[in-house]
Amino acid sequence: MKNEDLTVGIVGTGTIGASWAAFYASKGMEVRLFDSMVENRERGLILARKLLADMGRLGLMEGAVSGEAEERLSPVDSLEEMGETVAFVHEAAAENYEVKIELFTRLDEIAAPEVILASSSSGLLMTKIQESMRHPERALIAHPFNPPHLIPLVELVRGEKTGEEVVREMHAFFTSLGKMPVVLQKEVPGHIANRLAAALWREALDLVARGVASVEDVDRALCAGPGLRWALMGQHLIYHLGGGEGGYEHFIEHIGKGWRELWEDMPTWTEIPDEATKAAVAGMKEAVGDRDPAEIAAWRDEKLAALVREIYGESPELK
Repeated sequence: MKNEDLTVGIVGTGTIGASWAAFYASKGMEVRLFDSMVENRERGLILARKLLADMGRLGLMEGAVSGEAEERLSPVDSLEEMGETVAFVHEAAAENYEVKIELFTRLDEIAAPEVILASSSSGLLMTKIQESMRHPERALIAHPFNPPHLIPLVELVRGEKTGEEVVREMHAFFTSLGKMPVVLQKEVPGHIANRLAAALWREALDLVARGVASVEDVDRALCAGPGLRWALMGQHLIYHLGGGEGGYEHFIEHIGKGWRELWEDMPTWTEIPDEATKAAVAGMKEAVGDRDPAEIAAWRDEKLAALVREIYGESPELK
């Protein structure tokens, strides 16, 4: 799939769909936006235009100007209209099987067989989504980390019937756009990043609920400590370095085994307790005060853009 003159279809124009639309338009692609609810489509178009303006302000437009990129965004009134014009479809609709199965079944009937159909699902299994498709080999998960127009990660997850060539093609496609795709060798609910985030979130909630520390201090400990290293390398490489000359094996044998008491003290619940919810919500209100979420998000995006430019530059590979 060549990027030149490529037209991308976005199905579902909420936060993720609009962010994807802005990203693709910033790369010079024509983007067709569809949502079954007209008001959502209109809001998504407005948001995508705003995000493009933000990208221009943050220096992420690669020489283009946001006004030119905005002209590449076009809403469409039906899936049929979209399917006739696009070379690639990226779905970002509601996160439930019923909606996604219906959409992929319809898209499979409308789009030409060579058009790849990707889902932004954050945790559903493509094997189940592609069950009713006539051409299931062209469907896969391409899950971003929010916000997609800024963060490089894309998780590529095949279903049981997804073609290997489709995975390779999408890996090359996203790499060429400056993304950092990772490929799962088998399906698991939540993929990679959200499973790691879920484990960490459970511990963060439990620390607050048990009165160990405030919401603000738990978050601060994360951001000012391991979060700085995580921006550069993952947990495996971090602990490989932590093992000194002996590397990862030394760390596991001499330091890792000493963490038994820590792991035994960690929560194992699979449903958030009421007391954890109450403590976390109250703590968050205290931490953010009267600050507008939009103001916080704008600060986040500015810092994210600076980090991405500093760490990755023009290449998705680590410096």
